[in-house]
Amino acid sequence: MTSDRDPSHALDLVTVFETTGTTAEMEALEVETLLKAAGIRAVLMNEGPFPNLPWTIRVPKADASAALKVIEEARTAGPEAAEEAEAEREGTQDE
Repeated sequence: MTSDRDPSHALDLVTVFETTGTTAEMEALEVETLLKAAGIRAVLMNEGPFPNLPWTIRVPKADASAALKVIEEARTAGPEAAEEAEAEREGTQDE
């Protein structure tokens, strides 16, 4: 007997990040990379090559809360934390 529940709804994409402006593409790419590094599947979307159109990141509904948490932690840590992590990673690669 099959269940009437459709598990595909957990895979529906929801927007977790949206930005516009001249640096929007770079910001969206950074967030996409951050989410993928955290093991969260992310889809980068853009409506066109114009800076007034939004860049969005969508993730499966089941991963939305984790994605929002990762984004918030990165915002809280700020760019200094990213620079520290990069410097640390570069230092371990030299050894």
